[in-house]
Amino acid sequence: MTQSIESGPLRNLLSHYLEARGSRRMPSRRDIDALKLGPVLPIIWVMEHEPAAGTFRYRIAGEEVNDAFGRSVTGHLLSELVAPDHFPTVTANFLRVIEEEAAMIASGPLYRCTDRMAVGQRLALPLSDDGEKAGGIVGATLRKSLVDLNAVTMQEQTLTFVSVDDLVSPDRSQAAGGLGG
Repeated sequence: MTQSIESGPLRNLLSHYLEARGSRRMPSRRDIDALKLGPVLPIIWVMEHEPAAGTFRYRIAGEEVNDAFGRSVTGHLLSELVAPDHFPTVTANFLRVIEEEAAMIASGPLYRCTDRMAVGQRLALPLSDDGEKAGGIVGATLRKSLVDLNAVTMQEQTLTFVSVDDLVSPDRSQAAGGLGG
């Protein structure tokens, strides 16, 4: 059973992703058109997997993403930004997006690795330079409200992964049962 995407900006990202990939399994980073994602830009981020370093590097990050970390994250490794005790879990989730070529939707507590933890929703989608093998991620994280670090735990976060082959447009997902509606 898939989990629906609750917010308009995340639905917009999914719709653009599906349009940008065309007949391929996944779009490339070059296929993502910022002009078509205007309202989503403050919450959008792009990371590339760096297998040799065992981490991901932020290539693009919107203003709200930078605010969540308290600084610009563009060019930084995820391992530089996430506390060592949270890094294995965070990395494992993003690696699943790459290795399983699957969309990830996370709902509940987000940014536990910072002092700006919030409740919200995150969508992460794999990117591929050749349309077949994933090597990066485009995502968006919508923070609804900041929360006290002691008030919630990451166990309250729900994660859903859906193969890129099973993604459907948010417009059609109600009928099809796919990620997006």
